[in-house]
Amino acid sequence: MKQHILFIYSPWTTFTKEDFEILSSQHTVVKKQFKPQKGVIKVGVEFIKQAVYLFISLRKFDSVYIWFADYHSFLPILLAQLFHKKSFLVLGGYDLADFPDLKYGSMTSPLRKWMTLYSLRNATLCLPVVEQLERKLKHLCPQAQSKTVHTGYTFKLNEGANLNAPREKCILTVSITSNYQRYMIKGLDRFKELARLLPDYTFLIVGIQEAGKKLFEDKPENLVLLPPVPQEELTQHYVKAAFYAQFSRSEGLPNALCEAMVYGCVPLGVNAGGIGTAMSNWGLMLDEWNPQKMAEFIKRNQAFRNRQEISNSIIHKFDFEKRVARLTQVMQTAAKR
Repeated sequence: MKQHILFIYSPWTTFTKEDFEILSSQHTVVKKQFKPQKGVIKVGVEFIKQAVYLFISLRKFDSVYIWFADYHSFLPILLAQLFHKKSFLVLGGYDLADFPDLKYGSMTSPLRKWMTLYSLRNATLCLPVVEQLERKLKHLCPQAQSKTVHTGYTFKLNEGANLNAPREKCILTVSITSNYQRYMIKGLDRFKELARLLPDYTFLIVGIQEAGKKLFEDKPENLVLLPPVPQEELTQHYVKAAFYAQFSRSEGLPNALCEAMVYGCVPLGVNAGGIGTAMSNWGLMLDEWNPQKMAEFIKRNQAFRNRQEISNSIIHKFDFEKRVARLTQVMQTAAKR
């Protein structure tokens, strides 16, 4: 059954774009942005603009589909209830995070937390992108209705690529970083600490913007910083590196980790969000950060030869068509209720 869906987002990311295209292929979808702002007055103006639009237009839609729980999800879910419309809320990780010292997450201020929790409790269905987020959601809001739907990826490997070929002594991580908050959330301090323990390995961070370089003033010589690069160049780094590190303190389902594993990198991680789901039983995941233990694992596994199996595990688990099928099922089921 074809529906008329209002698609609400704040940042326009790869994932929001993909969901918009999935839904648009089967339904009539109208997108509406709540523009990210700083400052009470500017955020208030966005609220007023959103409220006016919703009061005028929401009656025309069958449902609202929202990426992330935050300021921008509150009014759509409140008014969806008022007008007896269905609401779907995708949870990516930031919306359930609470790091007040770093001012990171939708739970870090009282008003923002209240709006986020209201959204979680009252959405027709929350759609966490990984099981760990659904468990966290149930802990915060036991009454929330939820169904995990993994994000999906379309990966293109060169035909005949030998992922098991010898790799460079390189540990890679990818993080678009320009400030201290991002530096800490993505665990780049841990990455730098590990680099000091393994001076004969190259530690490569891709994505350090000019403003972020000052965070690495005391970096060891074997730690290399690169700015954001085109996907083709990033792929070359994935193919060459022996290991990929995801030492984040908070995560949803980490895109770059999944990409790196598709290209045969042995994963290294710390248990946060969906890192364990992506890694499965491959590589080494620590419940608590232990650089010595991580260094010993790297030394023992430089010659790892089951890289094709690592790749196959990600392609099977997170194939893009699986998200298409699951979202289609969710929307079809909702339309019948």
